[in-house]
Amino acid sequence: MQRYDYDIKLIVSDIDGTLLTSENDLRPLTEELIRTVINERHCAFTFSTGRPLSMTLPMAAYFDLKIPFIYSNGAIYDLKDNSVVSASPIKSTQIEKVIKIAEYFGVGMVAHTKTGVFCQVSEKDWGTIASMEWMKGKKVDHVRRVEDVKSDVPGEIIRLDIFAEVDWLNVIWQEVNKSIQDVYVVKMKRSIEISNDGIHKGSALRKLSQLLGIPLKNIMAVGDSLNDIPLLQAAGYGVAMGTAPDALKEEADLIVLSANENGLAKAIELAC
Repeated sequence: MQRYDYDIKLIVSDIDGTLLTSENDLRPLTEELIRTVINERHCAFTFSTGRPLSMTLPMAAYFDLKIPFIYSNGAIYDLKDNSVVSASPIKSTQIEKVIKIAEYFGVGMVAHTKTGVFCQVSEKDWGTIASMEWMKGKKVDHVRRVEDVKSDVPGEIIRLDIFAEVDWLNVIWQEVNKSIQDVYVVKMKRSIEISNDGIHKGSALRKLSQLLGIPLKNIMAVGDSLNDIPLLQAAGYGVAMGTAPDALKEEADLIVLSANENGLAKAIELAC
């Protein structure tokens, strides 16, 4: 098996749809190779996920992760001293505009802080969010429901999502782009993720590179969604899962099989 012509020192992987399958499960081969990289091989491994901290920490503990990871699409958490290394709050004026749009369209919001998640959503959407598992069969009490994200969220908001399981989400996405300046916006399947301008997985990877003293050219990033585009753009070597949208595949140096088919495992085998 031929390896990349790259000196990969760090593998940074998305979680949902990349490390975990479409059923939120973990393939044994993928788990085995990740553990081997973490414990034995010359290159390191960590996460870059849109998950909030409370949904990422159990995964980090499960793998006994050794180095900082990226969460909420742009914040960094250091496991050595259990602290947030980097997180950029959204401006209050931006938050107010997001709230106005959500209220106009009658949809909910999910606020990420450095350490928590707070939801102003309908009963139906609350049921969906509250039932989420960090891995198949493994739940964690990771969210709190609030009446008003503007007044009931303690601490600074680092990401504010519009959450709506509707088939016209694209209309809301267009309004956000038209009405709110100086933000980074990504439309996902059932949410619109809104962060401060220039804050995304790519900006966090650049900071992580500096923290670890590993050049970007020696980092491989793996992802499957639109919020992984800046991650692959920043990394020296980008890998897209077979289930990824075309926009992400266009940024990739390599396309592997789906998470269901151990695509991440294949990338790890070739890199390390």
